[in-house]
This record gives sequence, structure tokens and C-alpha cells, in this order.
Amino acid sequence: MSENHEPNNEKEINFVSSPSLQKAVKKTKRKQTIKYVIITVVTTSLLLTILFMGSQYILTKRIENQDIYYDSVHGANISPGGTSFNYNLFSITAETTYRKTMGDRSILWDKKTEKVPVFGRVEVLERGSGMMEVNTLNKEAHRYVRYNDFNNERKIDFYYPGLSYDYLPHELDIATSLDENKLIEVALSFKEPMTIAEAAKQLGQENVNWLWVDTSTAAQMERMERTLDQDSVKTKGGGGAFGFDVVPGQSFSDNNGKWFVETLELLKKEGSHKSSVQEALKGIKENSKATNGNLRLNGAVVTGTPAELKRFQKLDFIRASVLGATIDKY
Repeated sequence: MSENHEPNNEKEINFVSSPSLQKAVKKTKRKQTIKYVIITVVTTSLLLTILFMGSQYILTKRIENQDIYYDSVHGANISPGGTSFNYNLFSITAETTYRKTMGDRSILWDKKTEKVPVFGRVEVLERGSGMMEVNTLNKEAHRYVRYNDFNNERKIDFYYPGLSYDYLPHELDIATSLDENKLIEVALSFKEPMTIAEAAKQLGQENVNWLWVDTSTAAQMERMERTLDQDSVKTKGGGGAFGFDVVPGQSFSDNNGKWFVETLELLKKEGSHKSSVQEALKGIKENSKATNGNLRLNGAVVTGTPAELKRFQKLDFIRASVLGATIDKY
């Protein structure tokens, strides 16, 4: 009986290994492979899309959460001129320009390039005004004069009320003696802090570009007086001072001070300058106790032609004046 079944077994084996079955198996495998490739491509594309969109969303939120208002309350007579963005998968390169107002004109003052990653700290890649600052002793000026590497113009400095100095510059006299076709920036430091209302009355409104707010606590002032022994380290550089712009043609008042404080309150909650803003608010709160909650001002930035700046020479509450940028009017 078994011998009779042998031919049938051979036929079954031949059927399994037949070309038609092999062709069908290969076709099925090919379909499966194509299916897996399509699934892989679709899944990968979907994941990459989600990753890209998620990255862009986070980067956009990080840009929005950057201190977009910080420049409006920090930096004497310096305002952002605009920012351009270059988007990458996991970062954004932002290039921001800064300008100074000089009379009825403005000049390009600085350019900053930053890398904003999805996660981690924002990195400053380049600054037009220089990443490092070099102070040069100017014998004629009797002080250390700082220059902007970007345009070679003078940087301004303020002198604190209440601190002792070996020499107090009065460079407003130089400004008023320059060519009448010049527009000149001068930083004025007051002998005593004054409120915004007092400054508006005594300083006047014309040719005033920016007001320096007193943000130093009594402890900080005492520490500077006790530990700092050179004038060059006891001044306040204009780029690091807190204050606010004065809109040309508009009167400044306590409303400007209210907006200034509200902006600081917003900035203290998030951003890379939270600690310095909190310190500034601490100083403002302490100093305003003596003025019924009103801000105190330590100085101002004025700009204009020599003729327009002459009236500031007559003000006896000005303790020091420092010459800043100068440009041709025409």
C-alpha cells in the first residue's frame, strides 16, 4: 500500500516548489515590503512633522517670552530698531538692531546676534558695540572715556547723587561750543534725586530724550561708597541704566512712571533678566517711600544743537554732564 502512495507524495512536493507558487510567494513578500516601506515613510514623515511643528511652536513661544519690553526700560536713549529671525529645526538666530535718537534724527547704535535654542540658555553670538569693553583714560577729559566699537561714538556715563568723586565732568560746556550744525547727546546727572513732576518743572520738556530712574538701595549706595575707590567704577554706564524714553513733542508726567513700573512688574515674572528687574523694583520701592510712592530720577539724557542745549547750562541742580554721541545735522 505504501508503495502506491509514493508518486502522490512526489507530486505534492513538486506542487509546493512549483514556479507558480514561488511567484505568488514573492509577490506577497513584495507587497508586504512595499506596505512596510509606506508605513515607515508615513510614520517617519508624521513624526518629523510633529517634531518640526513642536520645535517651531516652542521656539516661537520662547521668542514671545523673551524680554521684549526690557529694552524699553533699560539702556539710556537706546531703543530696538527691529529684529530679523532665521529659523532652524532646533534653534532660531535673531539679529536685533538698536538706535539712538538725536534731535529729530536717529543713528544706528548697536547690532546684536543671538541664538535661541529650543531648550537651554540664549547665547549672544555677536555684538556690534563689542563683547568686551575697553576704558581709555582721557587726560583732557580727566576721566575714563568709553567708545562704541560699532560706530566709534562716545558712550555716556551717569554720576550718582550722594557718592563722592575725585572729579565731576561738565562736558555740557564742550557741547555748547561745538559747530552749530551738530546734533549732540549729553547725559545729565542731578545733585539730588527728584520726582518726575519736579523734573518736568525744573528740567523742562524740550530736548529731553530719556530719564534715569533711581533703582539703587541705600545698602548698595553705601557699599559703593565704602568699597569702590575709583571714579571709573562708581559711575553708571548708560547702557546699564534703568529709565524710560520721553516722546518728542509730548510732555512727560507721572503716567510715564506708572507705565515704567508696570513694565518692570511684568518682566520680573519671566525672562533672562528677572533678577536684575527684581533688584530694580526693590530699590524703587525703598526710594519711593520718601516721595509718597512717586519715582525718583537721578538724571536725564538731552540731545539737540549747541544752541538748544545752552539752556541746560543755567540749571544749578545738575551735578555732572557727560558728552555722548555727536552727528552732523545735515
